[in-house]
Amino acid sequence: MTRWVERQSSLFGRMMERVGADPGPTARERFEGGFAAACRRCLACPSSTDCERWLEAGGADAAPPFCANAAFLNHVRTFGAG
Repeated sequence: MTRWVERQSSLFGRMMERVGADPGPTARERFEGGFAAACRRCLACPSSTDCERWLEAGGADAAPPFCANAAFLNHVRTFGAG
């Protein structure tokens, strides 16, 4: 279980970095618990292998459609600055 949590949190961090979603503002209250919910979605995600492949392949600037956090990450990327 510990390895799963470590893997998923690593994938989530890498995904945030890849799409340009700044984790600082994301974790603050202005996203009204969205960060915690996104973490839970990532932990329960059945697409971690797809996620890892997408990240290793270079991925695009926006989260992939299979990502359970795509809408959240794209929102943070767009509105997270400042």
